[in-house]
Amino acid sequence: MRFAFSPAAIWTIIDSARHWRIARDAGDPVQPSLYERLERFGAGLLAPVFDSVMTLFEGGFRRRFRAGSPLDIGFSRDEHHLVALLEGADTDAIERFEPSLASAMRVALHSARIMLLSIIGEVAGVLSAPASAPFFFPATTTQRQPLSDGIPVYFR
Repeated sequence: MRFAFSPAAIWTIIDSARHWRIARDAGDPVQPSLYERLERFGAGLLAPVFDSVMTLFEGGFRRRFRAGSPLDIGFSRDEHHLVALLEGADTDAIERFEPSLASAMRVALHSARIMLLSIIGEVAGVLSAPASAPFFFPATTTQRQPLSDGIPVYFR
């Protein structure tokens, strides 16, 4: 199923991809650099998620990710491709992927979607949905089952 991220989430994705590229090119530790950048917006936990997706993007497509500069308003072709992958709009992309990395990329994309929806919602101040609301895809109805210790973990 395809869904669209909010503009805030898309800019978080693009900004993270651009800063991931800068850190990689500079030889800096990528996850700490991304964490520092994202934590200013309360989204530091996305650092390993973006690092995984970006590393798999390069490995799976067997080429360097081409990112725009941090000040570019427009998106590069690879940035458009990344957003389409995360939104589920490019369903054939994994078929062009390095076969040994395809399943890892599927998992990384699903994890990234879940984390983005969770963290960007919290950062934007979106109130929690009622327990009967769907957790991930709006077309499915699931009942949330919170654990008794108060940690908000939900099962389908």
